[in-house]
Amino acid sequence: MNKTIKTLGVPKSSVYYKPKPYPERKSTARKELCEQMKTAILEITAKKSTYGVPRVKALLKRDYGLQVTKYIVHRFMKEEDLLITRHRTRGSSRIHSGQIAVPEPNTRWASDITSIKCWNGEKLRVAFLMDCCDRSIIAWRAGKHMQAIDIELMVQEALYSRFGENLPPTGQLQFLHDNGPEFIEKNLKKSLKSWNIDDCNTPTYSPQSNGMCEALNATFKRDYVYENCLDSAQIVLEQIPHWVNEYNTFAPHSALNMKTPNEFYNFKTAA
Repeated sequence: MNKTIKTLGVPKSSVYYKPKPYPERKSTARKELCEQMKTAILEITAKKSTYGVPRVKALLKRDYGLQVTKYIVHRFMKEEDLLITRHRTRGSSRIHSGQIAVPEPNTRWASDITSIKCWNGEKLRVAFLMDCCDRSIIAWRAGKHMQAIDIELMVQEALYSRFGENLPPTGQLQFLHDNGPEFIEKNLKKSLKSWNIDDCNTPTYSPQSNGMCEALNATFKRDYVYENCLDSAQIVLEQIPHWVNEYNTFAPHSALNMKTPNEFYNFKTAA
């Protein structure tokens, strides 16, 4: 055999190795969306152009009674150029190992202040207070200026909304915020202590430590502020109650198993 291989000038491995052809793959028919699903997706994205595939899929099931995989929804939205563009920047290298979310409602509230610039040059400051369990906006304040008294009134409104005329038990409720001047005012701290609320603050230069509020800022502006009329501060003030109500009662949230904040809160309190 060696003489034959040498005479023919072929490698010895070709004598022993016999390649087998690849088996023919079975071609499967491509699954197409029915016209009802296509129409429903177009209606959802026409109303809320900032919703991605998970939210669209959740709304199809909740509002239209249509069950479909996320891959088919993604393919159709990609073909129709309906996918949203992600704009992500690299964060700081600092490690944040803390856990902001809590398993039960009314155990940790978080607050932050953001700005909205109107088209006529006016600026609004919007403060909100959210529950770190169900992600709902419990109370909010908006105006051209924000002071500690506004934060105090906002916390009072949230207490009445969740606890009625009673106060939370001592040690149950935390109030998380950054070290902004509106949050460190002495009278506000005294009021929080009298209401049995533990005052907590994030480390300096660490917005990630209050990441739940920062994420809400981005979501609120993307889904509502940048998608509506911002002619003047008065027009924006008239729209904010509708935006907050829609966020709490309509928009599905990925961290809540695609439930709305109100649905998740009712589920937790009923359990």
